[in-house]
Amino acid sequence: MTDVLQKLFGSPARIKLLRLFLFNPGKSFDAGYIQGKTNATEREIRKEIGFFRKIGLAKTKKLLKTTIVKRGKRTVEKKKKVPAWTLDPSFKYIGALTDFLVRTHSLENKAIVRRLERAGRIKAVVVSGIFMGDAESRLDMFIVGDNVKSGFIDRVIRGLESDMGKDIRYAVLSGPDFAYRVNMNDKLVRDVLDFPHTVLLDKIGIAR
Repeated sequence: MTDVLQKLFGSPARIKLLRLFLFNPGKSFDAGYIQGKTNATEREIRKEIGFFRKIGLAKTKKLLKTTIVKRGKRTVEKKKKVPAWTLDPSFKYIGALTDFLVRTHSLENKAIVRRLERAGRIKAVVVSGIFMGDAESRLDMFIVGDNVKSGFIDRVIRGLESDMGKDIRYAVLSGPDFAYRVNMNDKLVRDVLDFPHTVLLDKIGIAR
């Protein structure tokens, strides 16, 4: 699916920047932030931002940014305005493009599970929120497993964020903790299971 999207949209960088803008309406991004979130090069960012502005998908803003400057032994906060860009809400294909990118990403579910299974004895993976087109959900993913390497999980999530163009809210629960929360009708679990979600991996009977 990724190869098809690259051919359709022109490049991996364009797909990542599209997701960043479409999944974060109302937010402004400078070049440094975009590079950190998407791993795109400065040249790719300039090219894609120019294209987005040309078709009316993004518009230019000024962003007040705080930097730390050393002056001798002292550190001083310095504020300056830098060029930034934001999604133009008047772009008429926002809904259609957002829906398309959410749906196409969901086809890569097996790859998500393969990445996560390397972190330990993973028993269940459930996605909701941004993976279902809901950017306001409390949680986007929860993972159930034992002997899980938290650092490895964090690296996998950071990679998914680069692909998705948005921060992913997630929780990792042990098997006993998950069972306890289910029995107690825990709000964290119910906020996922009682609303649109997809079970990517289920070795503990979540889908029963």
